[in-house]
Amino acid sequence: MNESDLSLDTLLQETLALSEYLRASTLEPAQKKESAVQQNFLDSHYEDDYLFDLADSLCTETEIETTAETVQEILVMPEMETRALPEGPGIIYKIDNGSSTFCVRGFSASNIREAFKEIEDLTATKRIVLKLDKESSLEEVLFFETKSFELAEAIREQIVNRRFPHQEDAVCNISDPGYSWWMNLLPHGFEIFFRSHGINRAEKYIQLGPIGDGGVAALRMNQARTLLRSSFPISEFSCDDKSFTVTSTKPEHLSFISFKNIFLEGINQTELENFPENSVGRTLFYYFHELAIVRKFWIEVKTKLG
Repeated sequence: MNESDLSLDTLLQETLALSEYLRASTLEPAQKKESAVQQNFLDSHYEDDYLFDLADSLCTETEIETTAETVQEILVMPEMETRALPEGPGIIYKIDNGSSTFCVRGFSASNIREAFKEIEDLTATKRIVLKLDKESSLEEVLFFETKSFELAEAIREQIVNRRFPHQEDAVCNISDPGYSWWMNLLPHGFEIFFRSHGINRAEKYIQLGPIGDGGVAALRMNQARTLLRSSFPISEFSCDDKSFTVTSTKPEHLSFISFKNIFLEGINQTELENFPENSVGRTLFYYFHELAIVRKFWIEVKTKLG
């Protein structure tokens, strides 16, 4: 070996050593940064969060290499395990949303969890009600919980498996009043129209949805007149099969606000003990609960429709 070969060999060795040194110097800060990021994540206040639990289960004291396929296998879980399903009664439903109309397809169930297990079976007849084919995912199937099966039935009768227009006030008129109740907020009370009250209703009134029958409402409200007068001061009360009006000398009275919220927000805070201890009292108690739960379900549907 001559002197030039020796010099070239030495130069190559020094170059290789320098490269290794530079690579190690570059990796060290990155590894420290990665360690710091991981520590900050694990020390975050989201200790009860699902992502934290998942990360904690994947991290061990010793370094483990995890491939992309392994991560994907861990993250993919059955649909039934990704949401908490109650064992009480309610509505199982799916919204079929069209350009001008929508339909809430579904059925009432005495046990929501069992109902979801049933529709997991590709041959279940309930899948036909929901219009699910073999390729359909259960992610698009929703549920709405109720306190009793009877309340779920009230929702089913009023809303489920019926088709509604998105803009009811644009397609319905006085001769074809549509399906919704409409609320007009007054300075000292409110009035509710069980049928159409002219065109452009959405500009003036609050659409409550198809929460009941006007004839039945007129009967129940008149039966409740004495009960309402004993609950809050009333300055005006009138009801027929077309509308219902109530005003109070104390509109800020908590009982009056609670009564209004049955229709406005679908919230009923009344207890059976507040009603007369007779058949009419019990009927009124359940009637107001039905109005509230149907209104609450309608609010949920309209919210999901955006």
